[in-house]
Formats: sequence, C-alpha cells, structure tokens
Amino acid sequence: MDVTDPAQGKKPRYEQIADELRARIESGVFDESRKLPSERELSEEFDTARNTVRDAIQVLRAEDRVESRGGSGVYLRSFRRIKRDAVDRLAKKHWGAGRAIWDKDLGGRDRGEEVTVKKVVPPDDIAGTLGVRGQKAWMRSRVFQSEGRKIQQATSWYPVDLVEGTAITERDTGPGGSYARLDEIGHGPSRYREEIKIRLPLSAEAKTLGITMTTPVIFIMRTAFDSEGRPVEVNEMMLDSDSYTLIYTFPS
Repeated sequence: MDVTDPAQGKKPRYEQIADELRARIESGVFDESRKLPSERELSEEFDTARNTVRDAIQVLRAEDRVESRGGSGVYLRSFRRIKRDAVDRLAKKHWGAGRAIWDKDLGGRDRGEEVTVKKVVPPDDIAGTLGVRGQKAWMRSRVFQSEGRKIQQATSWYPVDLVEGTAITERDTGPGGSYARLDEIGHGPSRYREEIKIRLPLSAEAKTLGITMTTPVIFIMRTAFDSEGRPVEVNEMMLDSDSYTLIYTFPS
C-alpha cells in the first residue's frame, strides 16, 4: 500500500507509515482487538522492510499510543504510567507512618509481589558499598506487579550484623517495610543516593518483566545511609520504561 501523498513526500518512510497507523488508531480501526497487525503483515501491506515498520511502531510507542508485549505483539496502550516521585516516596512521613513506599507509587492501584529472601554472598560492587567484602549479606528480591502487568524487579542487600533476627530477613517485613525496621534498631535511613542508567534489557531481564528486547529498562541503584553515614541498604531496581514516569521534586 502506498501511503505517500504530496504533503508527505519529504517525510521518511517510517514516519509516513506511523502517520497512517496513527490515523487508523484515532479512527477506531483497532478498538475491538486492541492489537495491531504483526510486523510481517505490516511490512507486506506497506511493501517495505520490517525494520522500517519497527521504526514506525517506535514512533507510536514514544507517543504512548501503543505498547509491545513480549512474545505477543503490539497493542493499543491501556496501562496508565506510574508516577514515581523519587524524593517524596522515600520521605520518613510515609514509611515512618507504616505505609509502604510501593503504595506511595501506586496511589491505590492494585499491586502484588513475588518475594525471595536469602543469605548470600553479594556481588563485589554491592559488598564494597556495604563494607562486607568476603561476607554474606541478606538479600531481598522482589518482582512487582500492578493490574496484571510486571513493572519492576528490585533486589536489596543488607549487612548481616545489622539485620540478623529482624523482620527484614522474613518475607513480610511488616508496616512501613524495611526502612521502618531499620529505624527500630537505630539505623533508619537519613539520606539516599540514586544512580540511574537506561539501556535495552538482556534476554533474562526481558523475560522477567515480560517485555520485548526493544523496550528500554530503567536501572536505579539506591544506597541508603543512616545518620552516621553507614550504608545500610543497597537496592538495585529494574523498571519497565513503558510503565513509569520518573519525577524528581526538590525543595527550594
């Protein structure tokens, strides 16, 4: 199918295809199935390479019109992005009052998590940050879900001498989560450092979140420090970039 017209003559082919698909989306062509044709079907229809079709789909993804689901295809977007305010969510007024940081992110939307807790030898960089080289640490690994969608995988490490015997070593950490438990033993977080990277996922990471290999992931490494400056937690988070908007609100 030729989607070129005089007004579009100078547009790249992928933009012309994106324009046509956008028009179909807005006219309701895909409303019933909620799914776009496959890359193969679109490349045949528009008589172009699949890479060109893929670029057109990326335009629509950037506009939040569609989303790619691992092993399934491209669908009209229905999931409302989670607004993650990195500063406010960590405030003691939330976890100190027994509320989960996770609940602050979702604002009442449904949630679920798969939790694994065990004592392990942490990776070298984690061990170095925590000051536990050559020692084991308590690890908490979680896969978070909301509205039937996996949105984040997070793994936290804690020094054994600090958290042994506390609820941090159990699946359910109790009201306020790990930070509330750290506060109870006199090591509550007083400041945080987050390092952020954005890249394409590895195969295992894409499988964990149920996303495609072309969906970027947001990696955040957070270190929490107590009032004496001791690192009390390192948390590595992998977020589905199609599920989140990152917000940073700073005091003046």
